[in-house]
Amino acid sequence: MSGRGPDPKSTNSYRFESTRLLIDLPKPEDARFLFEMMSGDDREAICGTLIWDGPADLTEMEEWVDRCRSSSFADFGFHWVIRDRLGEISGDAGRPLGNIGTRPREAPGRADVGYWLGRSYWGQGVMSEALGALLDYGFDTLDYTKIEADVFTHNTRGRRLVERVGMRQEGTIRSAHLKYGEWVDAALYGVLSDDRLATN
Repeated sequence: MSGRGPDPKSTNSYRFESTRLLIDLPKPEDARFLFEMMSGDDREAICGTLIWDGPADLTEMEEWVDRCRSSSFADFGFHWVIRDRLGEISGDAGRPLGNIGTRPREAPGRADVGYWLGRSYWGQGVMSEALGALLDYGFDTLDYTKIEADVFTHNTRGRRLVERVGMRQEGTIRSAHLKYGEWVDAALYGVLSDDRLATN
């Protein structure tokens, strides 16, 4: 393998599993589940730590699902739904729990990762499991050399998560992202394929 990552023109046809999770392409019928998880009382808790402000309405979420299914890696990255594989977490096998994805960085073989999880499933190790599975799959199958994450510096939970799966802080980017009309700093984390091999 070259370590250059997916073909920039390729579309996402990948799926992978972990002990409790199935991580695969979103389906059109998932849009409502995902939108409802990101709406209402839980919206700020979920979207407040994301670079994206979340969908304005169901139509925007449906369009996001369509792009996940049809766009090239270069244009949109690869995004998946995190599913409860056997129903151990939600009581409903196959139920969407959240989202995880990677996007290309400037250099071939480098990508960043983004993710969110429905609030009902917090505190159960779901995102640690999903992110760990994505790192393994990203290095073993998608041929990444390095995977990075930008985490808002005030997002203590998010920083603990990426550290738990072996990512290391490489610096701080001041005024990295415009969030709700204000510039926020981000901690830049990264992990190399060699780092991951050493910890597995």
